Amino acid sequence: MFLNCGSDDESLNSNGGIVVDFSFTNDGNLFEFTNLSEGATSYRWDLGDLSFYCEKENPTYRYTKIGGEINVTLTAMNDAGEESHITKTISAPEVYNIDIEIDGDFDDWKNVEFIYDESASGSGSMQKIKMYGGGDNLNVYIEGNTLMQMELVDIYINSDGDSSTGFLSWQWPEGSGAEYLFEGPLLSNSWGAFYQHTDPNGGWGWSALAGSGANMYSSGIVNLDAETNAIEFSIPKTQLGAIGSSVSLAISELTIGWAAVATFPEVTSTSSFVSYDLPEESYTSCQ
Repeated sequence: MFLNCGSDDESLNSNGGIVVDFSFTNDGNLFEFTNLSEGATSYRWDLGDLSFYCEKENPTYRYTKIGGEINVTLTAMNDAGEESHITKTISAPEVYNIDIEIDGDFDDWKNVEFIYDESASGSGSMQKIKMYGGGDNLNVYIEGNTLMQMELVDIYINSDGDSSTGFLSWQWPEGSGAEYLFEGPLLSNSWGAFYQHTDPNGGWGWSALAGSGANMYSSGIVNLDAETNAIEFSIPKTQLGAIGSSVSLAISELTIGWAAVATFPEVTSTSSFVSYDLPEESYTSCQ
């Protein structure tokens, strides 16, 4: 659903019988521009953050380079070479430069919101999670209590966004569908490995991916205060096959002796994987 609209930053501009005007609607940083001009046969848009012009009549554009107040100019032209233009100011969401480094310094997560939080109701070691999937990696940040040690984990990853395919877990009955599993210590350069799901009926069937453990990058557990531990880790998208528009995951934490510690999300009759919509990439031209 489109949330905002606009039209009247400047009055209509006319020249040689051309009346130029436009309106716009947006849903976040995705804008749809509607050309209201009359008497013109071609158009040129300067959308405010481009090094080229857009010549679509009614363009759609996603702003991912800049936000805030942006001047958009529409120039309308006729066959006689006459032209007229109008400039309006739009307001786009601020764009944050998010560059996650897996180094145990969590300041680079400050502009990423938590997408799931059990801290008020959950009793398990893992409490809340952030995810960021811009660029080449899927990055994950988890906070928990001091019981969270991640000595061993099973991380189930639904990489294609389809909860009806892959491993269908009874623990998260309202949505699972894992194509991949990481099992082992949640550490960089550990003996852990990724596994690809193999059972077409959704059961427990996995094939180890040789050398894949090198693709898990982890900060290890970092103690934040007397009650809170945190960890961040990163997985190259290339490790996860054909990625859909969203990914989801769930985690089982175990001790080094394979005793169960906790699940995240906690197992209930309505639990599901934590889902994350990957960021839309910038359009290379207007659509």
